[in-house]
Amino acid sequence: MPTGQHFLDGVRVLDITGALAGPYCTTILSDLGAEVIKVEPVDGDSLRRRLVGPEQQPLPFDLIHRNKRSLAVDIKSDRGREVVTALAMRSDVLVENFRVDALARQGLSYDDLKEDCPNLVYCSISGFGQFGPMRDAKGIDLVAQAYGGLLSVTGSAGGDLAKAGYPIGDLGTGMWGAIGVLAALMRARAGLGGSHIDVSLADTIAGWSLWEVADSVGTGQAPAPLGTAHRLVAPYEAFTCGDGDMLVIGVTERSWRTFCAVLDIDLSGDVRFEREYDRFVNREQLAELLQSRFSTAPRDTWIDLLREAGVPCGPVNTIPQMLNDSQYAARGMFPSDVERFGHRRIVNTPLIADGAPRAQRNAPAIGQDTVALLSEVGIGDQEIRALLRDQVVGSAAGKTSAADSEADPA
Repeated sequence: MPTGQHFLDGVRVLDITGALAGPYCTTILSDLGAEVIKVEPVDGDSLRRRLVGPEQQPLPFDLIHRNKRSLAVDIKSDRGREVVTALAMRSDVLVENFRVDALARQGLSYDDLKEDCPNLVYCSISGFGQFGPMRDAKGIDLVAQAYGGLLSVTGSAGGDLAKAGYPIGDLGTGMWGAIGVLAALMRARAGLGGSHIDVSLADTIAGWSLWEVADSVGTGQAPAPLGTAHRLVAPYEAFTCGDGDMLVIGVTERSWRTFCAVLDIDLSGDVRFEREYDRFVNREQLAELLQSRFSTAPRDTWIDLLREAGVPCGPVNTIPQMLNDSQYAARGMFPSDVERFGHRRIVNTPLIADGAPRAQRNAPAIGQDTVALLSEVGIGDQEIRALLRDQVVGSAAGKTSAADSEADPA
């Protein structure tokens, strides 16, 4: 288990984000040891109201805002902006995913802050980026998947298009934001000043189109959906086994003969499958042949045989199967710790190292840390009570001072 000093000990991140891409970026940073301050409206982030299950729990918010502190503040008010600016001056990183120029109208853009915060790493996450003809367009995960070409190549061959099952535009952009922040922190720590990081959902999706661009440039045609098949290699797809369960395989040139031996099929004299390129060109005929063979035994039997022979393969798990898988349990991917997280499962950051504490505690209540954070920037109890009274800030459990004193009835 990770021990010792955390990678981002001493790094403070101001998280002025909503939805998924921005919060995922800051969750990665928090799981690497940074202190993350979640800035949200006085009535709470809208994701808190997205409830799931019969018990109507705010699981989406809890999963993406673990480890963080909460400051509930009205950033549209003058005094609210002053509070956020004071915190920015005491922070190393600010992450935002508002529409382009939205924070500039609040006096909280990178240009607004860089004079007073010369070493600040400021990360802007948006649908289409901070410049270009689409900069002002609203962008969400599905729009990015469509605009970046992913939707056109996802789905069953000859069937309906399908979006990726996970919101990879949001999650991938959050990862790129975190990567940019880490690189910029290195430069800032070297005394070279802060940076403005600009990442977008559309760029993220387009940036992952490596095989599809190779296919398009090489053939001069627009790639089409292939189901689970690979665009350059075969066999590399899913098959249904004798018990109805599915597995996936990925066979390289090196493992082809071994693979055929495991399946007890002799294709050495079939010119359609002689070379890797031949197998790719004739992948549909090959898939039909392999499907008939996989249908003769249960999935786990095939997986055991293929793994023993060193052929890459694996089951097609459902989400419940994934959550209860022994490999993921050993890796701590879905911890269930009532003391730290309540009766919730956490989706951990998939990075294990001595300096990465990963998930440590549940998401905060609205304004759980407001009073403490205001005190940390030098705001006295009387002014804190005034800010609470005027609803410039909000505090969980009615806390009105660092000492939890009662609010001034006036």
